[in-house]
Amino acid sequence: MSNINKVFSASCSVTNLPQMSGSSISSIKSGTLLSSTGQCIHLRPYHTFGRSTECHTNLAGADISRIHAIIYWQDNNWYIEDRSKNGVWLNNNKILKEQPHLLHESDKIILSSKTGDAFIMVNDLKPCDVLVSMERNKAAIYLERPVTSVEKTLNLFYENEGWYIIYDDEREESKAIQDGHCICINDSLYRLQSNRIEYQTFENKPTAKSLDDLELSLHVSDNEEEIQLHIKDSKSASVIEGHRIQSQLYLLLCLARKSIADKNQGYSECHCGWINLDDLSKALGIEPDNTRIRLHRLRTRIRDTVNFSGVDACQLLQLQDGEVRLNTSKVEVIKGTLSETMLGAH
Repeated sequence: MSNINKVFSASCSVTNLPQMSGSSISSIKSGTLLSSTGQCIHLRPYHTFGRSTECHTNLAGADISRIHAIIYWQDNNWYIEDRSKNGVWLNNNKILKEQPHLLHESDKIILSSKTGDAFIMVNDLKPCDVLVSMERNKAAIYLERPVTSVEKTLNLFYENEGWYIIYDDEREESKAIQDGHCICINDSLYRLQSNRIEYQTFENKPTAKSLDDLELSLHVSDNEEEIQLHIKDSKSASVIEGHRIQSQLYLLLCLARKSIADKNQGYSECHCGWINLDDLSKALGIEPDNTRIRLHRLRTRIRDTVNFSGVDACQLLQLQDGEVRLNTSKVEVIKGTLSETMLGAH
């Protein structure tokens, strides 16, 4: 019995996974999953699973999220990430959400619950171009660039990042075929799945050659339990938010209010905003060492959000001689719908 079939047999107590013969497995030439419904899923370089009709593999079930999980090819390996509300299990262990987990051949994946849809990684080879049969019992046709002979008078030719159908007998003119299009081969329909690299969207970040290039705005809920930091330059804007960093943002809020209050009282720029580290720690209810840690983590968050050139987050959040401050005059605190900057509140 093959290793894959051993996994199938061991999984039958959870879901009835279909059997595949050794010859069927050996014929697979790209990263592929076999589902508990018998569907063979040829993985794209970035493959989405979920309830949304826009997902590459569409799944039914009210407990399935619109985008439940993603599997992607990176650095010659396959990885899976959980993007759902109800979780993903890998080899019966629930994985951490939004964290990459390495996949190997024979791995078992279950979505939403241990009785949900199950998948086995039957092959962990790199993704490739493939013609997927619209009939479940027919094998896929793997395409090799630049030319693949599909049948006696039909070839597929790859050029300029696309596939073209070439007829040897000239019964039809050559034509381009796009990802998702179907062609008829020996009276059967096949759908082209092109191995297109889907690049990550480039993130437009604010850029700072000097601190004057940045404007900071802290949006605070009425109960001050939720804080967002908006950072922008003349062209771009970013937001730092999330429950895990509220303590860091509250520290920044304290510094921003002190800077605004000093400015309203007429302090010179070089003297605005300084707070003794021990006093700030008492206000936060933590030890000074923990205040330093929060400050360091906040600087790291800001570095990840802003393209600094010539200046650094250490100059924006200064720590000097036991005192700390937010070193900018372009800061605003908005609590609810009111601007504390305009009110001069602190």
